[in-house]
Amino acid sequence: MSEVMTVEVLEGMIERSGLNVPADALTLLTELPPEQELFVDQFEAAEFERMVRDNYLVRSPNLVELLAPLHDLGNGPILFCQAEAGERIASFVVDAEHQVPLAATYLDRAPTQKTISVGALRHLLKELTTPAALKASAALLPQACEKDLRLSVQDASSIARTLWTKYNLAREKGVVVIGLEEFTTNLARLGSTEVRLCFVWLEDSLVTVALEKERDQVMGALFVTNFIGKPGER
Repeated sequence: MSEVMTVEVLEGMIERSGLNVPADALTLLTELPPEQELFVDQFEAAEFERMVRDNYLVRSPNLVELLAPLHDLGNGPILFCQAEAGERIASFVVDAEHQVPLAATYLDRAPTQKTISVGALRHLLKELTTPAALKASAALLPQACEKDLRLSVQDASSIARTLWTKYNLAREKGVVVIGLEEFTTNLARLGSTEVRLCFVWLEDSLVTVALEKERDQVMGALFVTNFIGKPGER
């Protein structure tokens, strides 16, 4: 049975549950419009486990990560939810009765990935003196310089619209967003030009940096924190 779920609804479930979701899966959701509907199907837990083991594990071995929480549910209802962006896909299992995410996994089906090291990104951020860039650089400081961060190529104006909508809504819930106006304005001016985006999830913050597609030139930085919000604001 098909269900309807938006990116925003799924993100809210994840935040309330405290589920340990792969950072790349969270990043993928960040890149999608909050109102975008996701693929969702309802199954009995035991039925879903049999189906995955019999038909999908050979070509998608990462799906085994979704099966561990299902054993105790028996024939209880679960929702299988997927979010996609290009060759990347994040999959989730949700307890349908209690609307609680139980497990998540992430897969990049692209043959190669473009990356930038933490050290190189911090060096590029030094070119900017905006509050967001300074916050981002400081937040990255504890990370190993040689650690590789994935870059995704996206349409500048499209991601500007997505992040503007997403983080204005987040601000209403108490999330602190630094540099949104400048970041989205800079990208919107580029129109359909493609840029490289880097989303870095840290312990209590998210760093977003936009780079030119063909050279390592920073187009803007965004720093987001205080995801839980202040007491009484949610």
